[in-house]
Amino acid sequence: MITRRLIPVSLFLFVCFCTCFPVFGQGKIIDVKFGKEEGPVEVEADELSYERTEQTYHGHGHVEVTRGAFNLRADHARMNTATNELTAWGNVFMSEGEDALECERLEVNLETRQGKIYKARLFLKNNNYHILGEEAEKLGENRYRVRDGSITTCDDRRPPWKFTVKELDVTLDGRGIARGPVFYLEDIPVLYLPVAVIPLRKERQTGFVLPQIKPSGEDGPEVGVGFYWAMTKEMDATFSLNYIRDRGFKEGLEYRYALGRESGGEARIYFIDDKLFDGRRYAAFFQGEQKLPEDFYLKANINHVSDRIYLRDFDEDLPVGSKMDSTSTRHLRSVLFGGKNWDQFSFLAQGMVFEDLTVPVGVDLSRLSDDVTVQKLPEVSFSAHPQSLYKNIFFYDLTSSYTNFSREEGVEAHRFELFPRFSYPTRLFNVLKLDSNLGFRETYYRSFNDPQGRAKGSKSREIFEADVAMSTEFYKVHDGTSLRWLSDLFNVTRWLHTVEPTIRYRYIPRVNQDDLPRLDDLDRPVFDRIPDANEITYGFTQRLVGKPQKEKVDSGPFEYASLSIAQAYSFGDPFVMGGRKREFSSVQAELALRFSPYLLVRSDAGFDPYRGGLDAFNSLVRVKDKRNDTFQVDYRFSKTPPLIDTTDSTNLLKKINTINFHTKLKTIESLYVYGGLRYNLEDQSKVENIYGLEYQAQCWTVGVFFEDRRVATIEGKNQSPVLKRDTSWQVYINLLGLGTLGHRPKFLGL
Repeated sequence: MITRRLIPVSLFLFVCFCTCFPVFGQGKIIDVKFGKEEGPVEVEADELSYERTEQTYHGHGHVEVTRGAFNLRADHARMNTATNELTAWGNVFMSEGEDALECERLEVNLETRQGKIYKARLFLKNNNYHILGEEAEKLGENRYRVRDGSITTCDDRRPPWKFTVKELDVTLDGRGIARGPVFYLEDIPVLYLPVAVIPLRKERQTGFVLPQIKPSGEDGPEVGVGFYWAMTKEMDATFSLNYIRDRGFKEGLEYRYALGRESGGEARIYFIDDKLFDGRRYAAFFQGEQKLPEDFYLKANINHVSDRIYLRDFDEDLPVGSKMDSTSTRHLRSVLFGGKNWDQFSFLAQGMVFEDLTVPVGVDLSRLSDDVTVQKLPEVSFSAHPQSLYKNIFFYDLTSSYTNFSREEGVEAHRFELFPRFSYPTRLFNVLKLDSNLGFRETYYRSFNDPQGRAKGSKSREIFEADVAMSTEFYKVHDGTSLRWLSDLFNVTRWLHTVEPTIRYRYIPRVNQDDLPRLDDLDRPVFDRIPDANEITYGFTQRLVGKPQKEKVDSGPFEYASLSIAQAYSFGDPFVMGGRKREFSSVQAELALRFSPYLLVRSDAGFDPYRGGLDAFNSLVRVKDKRNDTFQVDYRFSKTPPLIDTTDSTNLLKKINTINFHTKLKTIESLYVYGGLRYNLEDQSKVENIYGLEYQAQCWTVGVFFEDRRVATIEGKNQSPVLKRDTSWQVYINLLGLGTLGHRPKFLGL
């Protein structure tokens, strides 16, 4: 017969210790403290007795102690209320939340919080850590010792990999001193160290990071090691040293800080004494933001390289956000800006510097400079957002700016601009939306330092702009049964289909601007030469909006699909298409499908109605299934491209015509095959292809991939770019909770 007793709160001291033992892997420490408001400790056992003379409780047979989320089960338990010593033995199981401990015997003094756990097996849900130990001893409030233990993130009783330690001393500051750690694959030891320092706490921890190995490549094998320094809670840094066989040693430093929700940044510095380049090369990058008093802010994106071909050789160093500038305009942009935003106004001040990355054929790199490159130092602007004019039916907005264009050689200038605009939004017959706008742009230039003397003095430009737009909306609401299969797939209860036709007239008079300096081509290429316009644009937009349910509660609306089609007709100067002047523009279309995670489509196209063909077409299609098989195709076509094709910066092309494929397929259980191809359809050449295998187990992943790409290399400062094929292969291994050895292809994150 099972009897139940409620034990006095003093027994709860047992809980305070039993949830304060060392845990490894991310350094998590179970430390749950219950307050009086959580109620009494409840003890249940087949037999429960109390010896008054020894002041000891005895429990035998299915002993269970619970309080809140805490639970302890054992075959036997004994507690002395005089000495505060508690012992539990026989299939001891203790859990708190999703973490659990199994052991054969537990001995603890509840007052000193010292004791021992024998034959322990601990499971931590966070990062799936399993820790085994023949004996775990608590030496004090902040010190623990584990003997003959092992650590793994594998669920199997016979784990594929593990670390064993003879003895591990742990302190709550996060350090673990391991004596005799051995790394095992299955039951085979592969790595032994006499002593090792192991980071154990939740926060970031100073120590060496896993090495990176690239067995082959254009410049030969590459090996990299790194050291991570957790400087403070708000700052850390990573030091790296890479050896590239044909180039030499490359050093790197990455520094990160976070001073608040809106204040933080990252700096990167790289240096190499390049044997192929025959000289010292370096790069520095910084991205950061800082919140200032009175709601002012300061942000920066600084990029600097030692020479114009650095990014061709080490493109992985450049931050992702800066790569578009470097490939599309062949200039590297640095910007420092700050300002303040009010409800109806905004102020911005910035400095912008450009570094030219173009390499003329046959020119000595050491003689190239940025003396003729135009910089914006500084640019200051003030804007008024659309707002009511004296609280009546008219609205106004304002854009104003000052820019100083500076460079070492060539024309420089000051530019002032003032652009007020007035608008009148209204509804006709409560059906049609009408929005009329009238603006006047005044631009003033003050030029100097023109070596030819043609752009000296002051010049101005006055242009007014007018437009009026009219639109309406038709819609229909459908319940989930109308599109049953789609509604069930995305758990949508209602659908909204809208059609929004729009017509707009725009007028900008023709103004002679030939005598004005043209200095803003890198940032805003149209600004110094505003084209005239006398045109009407008409089109429509369709949207499919759904209202999905989450946990049987309707959530907010989500736009699953949209389609926009528009065309313009010019009453003034005709449009130029295919070298011919036409009154009608190309038909512009945009399509977006967002049926995540199964289907994502983003497409835009320009159709020439006279020739019956496409002027431009860009499309990204990504398809997934429930097994996480993925297929993605990215196609880009344009007859009027930017100067450089962004998919292959080695060629100047008459037009862009490229296609990229990426796929990841699950074959047998846990085995994936993947591949990627970047192909230039214009010159029928492969820009890059990559293919490989990846095996994903519960606690480890191993993969191998082969890469073949076309690169432009320059060997020496005085050489011209040469196209070469770079073929490499690499193996990478990931151990759950520890990190990755090697480099995993980025597109596998699809």
